[in-house]
Amino acid sequence: MADTRWRIMKEGGTGVGEVARFETCEGRNIYCLPIEVFPNFVGNVYVISDGETRLLVDCGSPMPNCNENLIAAMAQIGEKFGEPISLADIDKILITHGHIDHFGGLNFVRKHTDAPVGVHILDRRILSHYAERVVVAAKSLAIFLAGSGLSETSQEATMQMYMVTKSFYQPTDVGFELAEGETLAENIEVVHVPGHCPGQVCLEVDDILLVADHVLSRITPHQSPESLTLNMGLGHYLDSLTKIERYTDFRVALGGHEDPIPDLPSRVAEIKQAHDRRLNKVLELCHEPCSALAVSKGLFGKVRGYNVLLALEEAAAHVEYLYQRGELVASNVETLRDPAQPVIEYVAV
Repeated sequence: MADTRWRIMKEGGTGVGEVARFETCEGRNIYCLPIEVFPNFVGNVYVISDGETRLLVDCGSPMPNCNENLIAAMAQIGEKFGEPISLADIDKILITHGHIDHFGGLNFVRKHTDAPVGVHILDRRILSHYAERVVVAAKSLAIFLAGSGLSETSQEATMQMYMVTKSFYQPTDVGFELAEGETLAENIEVVHVPGHCPGQVCLEVDDILLVADHVLSRITPHQSPESLTLNMGLGHYLDSLTKIERYTDFRVALGGHEDPIPDLPSRVAEIKQAHDRRLNKVLELCHEPCSALAVSKGLFGKVRGYNVLLALEEAAAHVEYLYQRGELVASNVETLRDPAQPVIEYVAV
């Protein structure tokens, strides 16, 4: 059951959850700030403090309400726990991965502090060359949608939805990199876990592990095919799950959304089992030739709005995984010889 502390409390049109404090075995405080990053979608921002150095881990989305939520949540730290911390007190900013609900608030945060920003090298250009990233990503997405089986009308509508929030962020300089195996000066170790995002990292803070969106307490983190972005894909993600599954000495894992995870290995095992079930379902669906769209409908039924894209990406990630391993093949080879026919029909071997 979800911890009720993590529910969003609506106040004046903003969404700010109840801030919680976790004390590490070395006496450091980790404050969890649940804020509404997009309407009805909550993200967790973290502040790590040893009383002298303050680190901000992620910063929410670029939406104005989210920026206000961040300020209100930070005010709770002083009000509830007697350690007043403002954005001006932040010494470093650590971005766990290049998804806009985690880095999009950087433009706002940097108005209040000149603290350097760190991110993994595989997500660096998303922050520092954002306009280029949007153009390239949109081009790849258009090719993906054309090959998925979506109608041209649905392709256009999906592209429009994808681009809605893309103009709210402006490029930001990256001051340092979060590299695999590196121990930061603040004695925080970086663990690179690609899959959900190319540069996704977890952060070891004494006996607490910040797992960002790599592992979540209730849902299975969203997957996209590697054909859209290198170093993503289900294969990378499952390998990264195995890597983090061995981390058994942490008292609790704290995610980028949802609740604390008291038993990380058990939760990892549950997520692996969920993907196994989904892979088996894809094989079952592909007893007859199926496009990625048909697989998406078979897995998730009828969906609307932005969920069309999310469901399609998730389905395609599983199809791609099975195709890479030779468990699915293209059944319409002859029609694919025609450049005007981009849709692959997959069938189980």
